[in-house]
Amino acid sequence: MSIAKLITFVLLFFSTSVFSYSGYLKITALTTDKEWDFLPTIPQSFDSAQTNTLEAFLIHGSYGFLISTSQFELDVVRSSEPKSLNLTANKNKYEFFYLPNPQSAFSIAFKQQTADRQFIDCYSFGSLVIGSCPNASLKLTNSRDEFKELNNSLIFIDGQNRALQLNYRRAFSNLFADEVGLGIEITDMQYFWLTPLENIQSPLIQNLNVSGRKLGDIIALELSRLPQRESWKSYQLNLNVLKSYQLSQSLSVFYDFDYISIDHSKYRALSDIPNSNIKFRSGLKYDFGKMQLSIFGDFYKNNLLGFEPIIVNQRTENYFTQNFGSLGAEILVRF
Repeated sequence: MSIAKLITFVLLFFSTSVFSYSGYLKITALTTDKEWDFLPTIPQSFDSAQTNTLEAFLIHGSYGFLISTSQFELDVVRSSEPKSLNLTANKNKYEFFYLPNPQSAFSIAFKQQTADRQFIDCYSFGSLVIGSCPNASLKLTNSRDEFKELNNSLIFIDGQNRALQLNYRRAFSNLFADEVGLGIEITDMQYFWLTPLENIQSPLIQNLNVSGRKLGDIIALELSRLPQRESWKSYQLNLNVLKSYQLSQSLSVFYDFDYISIDHSKYRALSDIPNSNIKFRSGLKYDFGKMQLSIFGDFYKNNLLGFEPIIVNQRTENYFTQNFGSLGAEILVRF
């Protein structure tokens, strides 16, 4: 059953139930483009990115249930092969709440994110291009059964992660916060890739001189930069602060601040990577009846580190210290 069908099933079940309940349905869209000079400068190779999320929350008495599904897409444009890449990852989240009183909530959440398989037809090794694209200098094919899944591509990459999250939220009423949340999160990361480049045994090819270096050494270096196949875990501490300031009866300005501290256990970093990140969201909310419309902007200090686990790997870690920004809109319907 797809996540959208599951949300529909849950809503229909509660709508026909004898229990009294309340909740909301929320749709969120985020987008960014490197041509938007009014946003924080994003990595030059990032062409565009977007995230679409559908979320439903139901509460009955002291218990609540949240379910959401989101799709993250990142388009990359490079000067060398592979010149264009697309990452598409789908994330599902299931969260169960216990509310001992109107001011407090405890929750446990399970999240799973899976990337669509990426196929790379060609790869640049210095001035030499290997693969099956038209501009390839060296065509590389392999008829062994284990490589049939490549469909004549040079490399494919799979990625997925699962996370368990424990949270506590507390409502406040002061100048700086309406709500504060604390949480711990453990994420299990797994990547797999396949390429016949690993099976090149010919001394003739390995010893080819490319820009003064042996091709075998260049290939070994590039393969070391692919996502590690050995799974690893990240341990994350999350802090969240929400605050709204009323401008009129229906209009308010708000901010949503996140701070995270991360430990990437058994991750073999090629360079120093940040162990923390912040996200700051700010915008306007307009209420009309049971509906609420929000327009906002997001700023990430260290790219999407800690917020989109699927981007964490050796191929992307050189972007982790760079900023990232996006614009978003959200529609929330209460019932």
